[in-house]
Amino acid sequence: MMFEKLIYCVNAVVLLGAGGSSAWAASDATCSGGTITSGVYSSLNITGACTVDKGPVTVLGNLTVLPGGSLVAVVGGFGATPPSPNLTVDGNLDVQANGTLVLGCEPIAFICANDPGPFPGIYATRETVGGNLTAENAYQVVVHHTAIGGNVTVSGGGGGVSCAAFQYGDFEDDTIGGNLTITGWQSCWLGFFRDTIMRNVNFNGNVTADPDGNEIANNTILGNLNCSGNNPTPHTGDSVGGPSTVVGNTNGQCNSPGLILP
Repeated sequence: MMFEKLIYCVNAVVLLGAGGSSAWAASDATCSGGTITSGVYSSLNITGACTVDKGPVTVLGNLTVLPGGSLVAVVGGFGATPPSPNLTVDGNLDVQANGTLVLGCEPIAFICANDPGPFPGIYATRETVGGNLTAENAYQVVVHHTAIGGNVTVSGGGGGVSCAAFQYGDFEDDTIGGNLTITGWQSCWLGFFRDTIMRNVNFNGNVTADPDGNEIANNTILGNLNCSGNNPTPHTGDSVGGPSTVVGNTNGQCNSPGLILP
């Protein structure tokens, strides 16, 4: 069930986020591990296991998760002092081969690592990517409660058709200003829920080991929804979610009752 998956993932994120602080220059920066010091950077490269958890981080240019690196930003709060450790990227965010991105948290779908209460939580993040979010053969990409100004493109990756480590891909409660394209992803599970996509969705050739994978529910898609070559066939699964609204055309595997509104 999705609830069990979410609890597992929150625990994994907490472990991954542990680490010390890194020292920074005031312009271009590289994080090789630990907490990214709160501040403003011209660009930011991630080479190790890095976290945004001690204050806001703003990148005026591009942020790149280099091969094998990981970036986790799942500490939230409202009106906190010091300010909530949100991540703002004015340029593009790119996740390269075997990289991991876990971005954003919210009270129900993905509880923040620092949330003080029982389920449901009370904290959330306000993450922003001004440009495109891309991932090429990444190991894991999980994005919640984030505003993305450009396109989201996930090409390949996922670590293989296995649930041995429960690696997965997920987009929930996001606003995407361009297209959402996910192609050739292979992992334990994959899905996207309650997203608003301003243009088209292309969901092709994705394979999950979990028969409940390739879940799509409750999205608003202002362009077309195109699906082909996915295994299993896209469905709402056990998410307890409903059909998505598609303003444009629906083509291929996603043109089925129950997955989209009439």
